[in-house]
Amino acid sequence: MNSKSNYAIPAIFERVSKRKFTEQPIAPEILEQLLLAATRAPSSGNMQPWEFIVIDEPDTKQEIVRSTYSGYFSKGKNYQYWIADAAVVIVACTNVKRTVARYGPAGKEWALIDSAAAVQNLLLTATALGLSGCWVGGINEQAIKTKLQIPDYVRIIGLVPIGYSVEDASPKSRLPLKWVTHHNAYNVPFYD
Repeated sequence: MNSKSNYAIPAIFERVSKRKFTEQPIAPEILEQLLLAATRAPSSGNMQPWEFIVIDEPDTKQEIVRSTYSGYFSKGKNYQYWIADAAVVIVACTNVKRTVARYGPAGKEWALIDSAAAVQNLLLTATALGLSGCWVGGINEQAIKTKLQIPDYVRIIGLVPIGYSVEDASPKSRLPLKWVTHHNAYNVPFYD
């Protein structure tokens, strides 16, 4: 299989993190498709702990940006300013109470994993629809929770800026399968 189009879901192989967006807004029906795709993720006990805050107001996006940590892509600036250029910033959250109600304290971790699967669905759907995005984890969670009035039992798992991009980016290299797979027990090669 040499071509991305030979794979069952090409968006998986086409998705790359992009951080430069045009000013083109996202149509409400496209945004709804992204959010619906996110809610189709699997979840422990079907508790569906994900919640999404869609931010399209410029001032609120700027406030969110001021709660990010600088990183490689902030180009020496204090915050990740590029996030505010996205058409929307989706604050991906986990309502921990839902999964904990069924599974007890262990449900806290499972709820985060379930919500991560929802974000992956959202990003893959964005790619399939010609949009771009990035999963941003370098945030001051408490500052954002305070700004957006998010209750204590809801965790933020990341920001997902989404928009139309003109950035030309290639997928980053991945570890070979033989380095990350095992056969019937750990450290027994599945691939030679």
